[in-house]
Amino acid sequence: MRWTRRDTALAELSAMTALILTYIWIWRDAFPGDVLAVVAGYFGIALSSHWRRGETASGLGLRWDDWKSGTRGASPVVACAVSAPLVAGALLDSLHFPATLHLLASLAWLLVWGTLQQYGLLCFFYRRMNEVLPDPRAATAGTAVLFATFHLPNPFLTAVTTAAGVLSCTLYRRGVNVFVLGAAHAAISMALYYGLPESLTHGLRVGPAYLAR
Repeated sequence: MRWTRRDTALAELSAMTALILTYIWIWRDAFPGDVLAVVAGYFGIALSSHWRRGETASGLGLRWDDWKSGTRGASPVVACAVSAPLVAGALLDSLHFPATLHLLASLAWLLVWGTLQQYGLLCFFYRRMNEVLPDPRAATAGTAVLFATFHLPNPFLTAVTTAAGVLSCTLYRRGVNVFVLGAAHAAISMALYYGLPESLTHGLRVGPAYLAR
């Protein structure tokens, strides 16, 4: 039987989803080197997917030359998404930003982590979802729901990532590059984590870590 492009995309999506969900729920911290194993699987699936289609870094949105236009395009949405938890935190008296050095270290890590998440969300899940669901709105919704699934059972984070997934896919479709969206992810994550009370965010924990709180 000959596989279609849609069949291949569906198989790749299923493999990546299974990898991430099983890691979160079953084999995280189960053996030494588990992080390296999931990273290798993550990039192995994604890079082979790009290679099969001849996708380039520039075509995927992994580029620096258009960061100014991308920043302008994303700024209004990001400003609102950052301001909302900070204002809420001020009203709830829950702002708890750490000392400067710790804050800078957190920001550096979140820039890397946020970019990696946006790469997976957009360059892999959203692009493959567009092959499974050709309607851009359906692909956006499907990608956002899948992204939110990785943040269960945290109700706050599941709701936030559903909305964030829709916004990220929409901005990406309009030409905002992955590095800009990675920085936006970092800024929003910091505002949520340090602005809102842990009783609401649950420390942004997911999977068994959320249940063990």
